[in-house]
Amino acid sequence: MIRKLIASAALSALLLLPTTASAAPNTPEWEALVKAAKAEGKVEVILSGQVPQRLRPAFAEFEKLYGVKVNFQTGGGNAHADRILAERKLGRFTLDVWLGGANTALVQLYPNKALARFDELLIDPEVTDTSKWFQGKHHYTDPEGRYIFTWGASPTYNIAYNTKLVDPNEIKSYADLLNPKWKGKIVSWSPANQGTGASSVPMFMNPKIGEEWFRRWATEMNVTIVTDARQGAEWVAIGRFPIGMFGLNTQAESLKDQGFPIKDYLPHPMAEGEVLSSSAANMMVMDRAPNPNASKLFVNWVLSKAGQTAFIKAAEKMDSLRTDTPKDFLDVQYRIQPNANYIVPFSDPEYIDKQDEMLARMKKIMQDAGYR
Repeated sequence: MIRKLIASAALSALLLLPTTASAAPNTPEWEALVKAAKAEGKVEVILSGQVPQRLRPAFAEFEKLYGVKVNFQTGGGNAHADRILAERKLGRFTLDVWLGGANTALVQLYPNKALARFDELLIDPEVTDTSKWFQGKHHYTDPEGRYIFTWGASPTYNIAYNTKLVDPNEIKSYADLLNPKWKGKIVSWSPANQGTGASSVPMFMNPKIGEEWFRRWATEMNVTIVTDARQGAEWVAIGRFPIGMFGLNTQAESLKDQGFPIKDYLPHPMAEGEVLSSSAANMMVMDRAPNPNASKLFVNWVLSKAGQTAFIKAAEKMDSLRTDTPKDFLDVQYRIQPNANYIVPFSDPEYIDKQDEMLARMKKIMQDAGYR
């Protein structure tokens, strides 16, 4: 009787324990993968860009869970891509996974067939279930939709403002920024700049905003264009300009944290929709990876609920495209809101194909308006 009571109490205690955020599949295929990955013992990863480099603390969870070491390198994408392609010509394959921006991969790795297909790598039902992902699908940045997996994104904010000079309720749409009241009172990076294209090009292609808005903004509003984002944000912070646009928000956030009367985003979404930017929240796996099983295990963990939760905790300013990850530790401006209207350029083939063309058209608009 005593033994039965002890066993019953133990079972009750176990049932009351919190469950893990994500459970690995209990299948022979998965068990074989874990065993083979442990035998390889490591996965070689490149972290290219600010967001990927912040992910380093998250790798400890993977290493503890599976006993596979994550070795990583940082640095610029072009140099890494040049080295990878040079090594491949010699028959050397030293890299497994790349976490970083898509541009280098699209220009160098993808055309040279250096990337592996994700549909051959994803085996965890929790990952392959697209109902758990934003818009009910996996998001890819490559034209074929199978090589460059976009795992995260956050709203892009194009407007910073001086809190003493602007009532944010006066700006609820991009049309409001064409109000003559703001003429001569906007400082901005050029929307035709390559660095601002991730937000300006989707706006240009959005029929609710479009080319006509940019033409009027450039010709009617007497905008002051700067090449130094810090200078533009400081001018907003000290009240020289009430409004800052296109590329000033990171510096505006820094000044806000220092106590200046500046806000780096509006407290409400714009009526025409907000742009989601993936920044460098992309993942690629190398074709003929030296540690194929460890790579496959790593990728499935990264895209699981547990992996994505660890990633967005480490990244701090990037939300997951999984819809079931907790978000309470993310500041509200970085969260993907379930009912908001978003423009999603990074997985839009038209955007991928026409980005350079749209930037050239915006550059022409700016030049015609007298801007260099």
